[in-house]
Amino acid sequence: MKISVGNLLSAISHLIDIAQGIREHAPKVTYISLQLSNLLGFKPFEKKKIYYAAFFHDIGITVADKKFITSHIDLNLAKNHCLLGYEFLQKLPLDRDVAEFVKYHHEFYNGSGAFGYDHLATPFASQIINLADQIDIALDFSVPYYLQADNIREWVLKKKGVLFNPIIVEAFLELAQKDRFWLDLYNPHLRQIVMALSLEDEVYFDIEQMLKFSEAISLLIDNKSPFTHVHSQELSQTVYTIAKIMGVDSETANKLKIAGYLHDIGKMVVPNEILNKEGKLTKEEFYIIKSHPYYTKLILSQIPAFKDDIANWAGNHHERIDRSGYPEKLGKDELSLLDRIVGICDVYQALIEDRPYRKGLPQTQALGIISDMVKNGLFLEEEFLLLKRAVS
Repeated sequence: MKISVGNLLSAISHLIDIAQGIREHAPKVTYISLQLSNLLGFKPFEKKKIYYAAFFHDIGITVADKKFITSHIDLNLAKNHCLLGYEFLQKLPLDRDVAEFVKYHHEFYNGSGAFGYDHLATPFASQIINLADQIDIALDFSVPYYLQADNIREWVLKKKGVLFNPIIVEAFLELAQKDRFWLDLYNPHLRQIVMALSLEDEVYFDIEQMLKFSEAISLLIDNKSPFTHVHSQELSQTVYTIAKIMGVDSETANKLKIAGYLHDIGKMVVPNEILNKEGKLTKEEFYIIKSHPYYTKLILSQIPAFKDDIANWAGNHHERIDRSGYPEKLGKDELSLLDRIVGICDVYQALIEDRPYRKGLPQTQALGIISDMVKNGLFLEEEFLLLKRAVS
């Protein structure tokens, strides 16, 4: 099993953009950063690191659940999401420079940025990503580029040697003379354009690296709420134990473990105040919560290596065999045993964990509730017996 790192970053950055309500921010910042890197003569391995860092530069905002613009203007919030992104990326099997570039992408040339580091103390790649980030924020994509390009150029030139490195500014001014640069930025298929730019020397994860990547993502997801800080990790271990009990091959068992880690990735789009609400959810809040498995499947299906199995196992975890689940109302004939295993493990894990509105239940009580769900036609006896063997 080989997984394209570019596909992973593109899919997850898409989810970040959805969560922040910003259209294609990560691809735009990545595109500008890569174009600047080309003009500045960066070598392929250096551009690859910038590519990864640019795609993931705002991952910390999603964890912190702060508003996009505020997190770019308020220096304390900017510092916070840079640190969160740095801590997350350190857990991934990527070059350590990628995390460093993200950590310092809100530094300015004169030292007035998030950490107060000037251009001499800030990685040059971070300075490139910062300029790209600021340009995308400054652009109003509801207005044609030719009505804004001159103003953007003048603003960047005015901040030369103040906010932005003069070398990078000169490269941008050269780049900004090309109509294609602006047309690409406005292209609704920019994500595909950026992906095509990254295909040379593409990096792939093997199954072990993908497990580490997925575990890091699960920590990111679970840390959105103090009530789910081990949810995905524990669920992942339980479904893996069941896979071993079933005697499936090693690759399938590891794929199931990845599905366990990533089953709640769609919760990135759910605001923290809903995830952590102590009282009863309103109808609107409940529908927002119910959207998360939809986004899980949507995002994971964008990764070719996940499309036919992992995306379904993870995305179907709230479906029930009597069609009472969500978001697709799938039934017994449409749900595989592995779909149902992730689903029943999710229920079990949720029952034994503390929630804002109740304490976690003892194992025997949790299993008793799930036994009633089997009797009521929500799950089958097959997956329930496997669950009991795995947790007993």
